[in-house]
Amino acid sequence: MPQVTKTERKLEEAIRHHAGDPDRVLVLERARKFKRSWIELAEVLVRVREDGSHRRWGFASFDDYCTQELHLKRVTVDKLCASYGFLASHAPRLVEDERRDERPIPSLQAVDFLARAAARGAADEDTFSEMKRAVFDDGLPAPLLSRKFREVAFPLADEEKRDRLRGQLLATARKLADLVSDPGAPVSQRLAERIERDVGELIAQLGRTEEDQVAPANAAC
Repeated sequence: MPQVTKTERKLEEAIRHHAGDPDRVLVLERARKFKRSWIELAEVLVRVREDGSHRRWGFASFDDYCTQELHLKRVTVDKLCASYGFLASHAPRLVEDERRDERPIPSLQAVDFLARAAARGAADEDTFSEMKRAVFDDGLPAPLLSRKFREVAFPLADEEKRDRLRGQLLATARKLADLVSDPGAPVSQRLAERIERDVGELIAQLGRTEEDQVAPANAAC
């Protein structure tokens, strides 16, 4: 039997306490089942936010209601509502009745990735269509979706690419220096010393800031 968390116990207590208010209980029950059915929870959250039910239940704001009664973080609620809105526009069949569709239900993380990619507008139409098929038809998990489409959906600026490459080179150079300096390394001492010298020069160059590298050139002028 799975262990019941503290949050789940609080939600169950709230469900019993508000048993006379079916609308309120509906949201609480879907919050409790959140991990299994995020679309159902997102649907009622959007409804509560739009009709203002939280005020009738004694909460000054929608955020207060979500954090205090449902124990959901604001960033999670924002992601749920935004992803539900994206589904309503791009895959209405999932919003209308997710249980009737035999195809896999996409994860919240995958839909959020797709929605953010759409907002950024970096992927061309064909690529975005391929991404939607991967999420809505194939149920591709978010990590695989990111691995396959991150570079086209969220391309790095040239400076970001340089910084990432510099970091990768530094890490690799330091690892190589550590390996060849090991007494058990299967390389001659002469070769190890040459590698250490060259790698040390590479590390020193990569460690300099762009300003340090530009300064000597300016001075020469």
